[in-house]
Amino acid sequence: MEGRPHQRFPKSARLRKRAEYLKVQEHGIKVQTKAFIGLVVPRPGTATRIGITTSKRLGKAVARNRTRRLVREAFRTGKLNLPNGLEIVVIARSASSFLTSEELFAELELLGRRVRKLKEISS
Repeated sequence: MEGRPHQRFPKSARLRKRAEYLKVQEHGIKVQTKAFIGLVVPRPGTATRIGITTSKRLGKAVARNRTRRLVREAFRTGKLNLPNGLEIVVIARSASSFLTSEELFAELELLGRRVRKLKEISS
């Protein structure tokens, strides 16, 4: 583990409490793709944190866990390319369970571009 500290997904990078999710869902700005909905709240001066929501409409536990794992991977490796100072909740739509990993990463990159564009407009 010592050789790979950059491959962690620390607690500080996650939304963990129900109240944090509710705050983002109530006050967040919606950004959509065909496979994901992103709700974004600015938090200037902090690191970006992410929360992932997958409902049973997505499929059985295997499909939900796969989607969550791939979203975490995209965030952790920087494929979302999000600016600092955001809290974002990513809600997986049912279309995401039918996508290959590459298609899913492409959808997440599109979501990231739309979030960056939104951040530029609000600045």
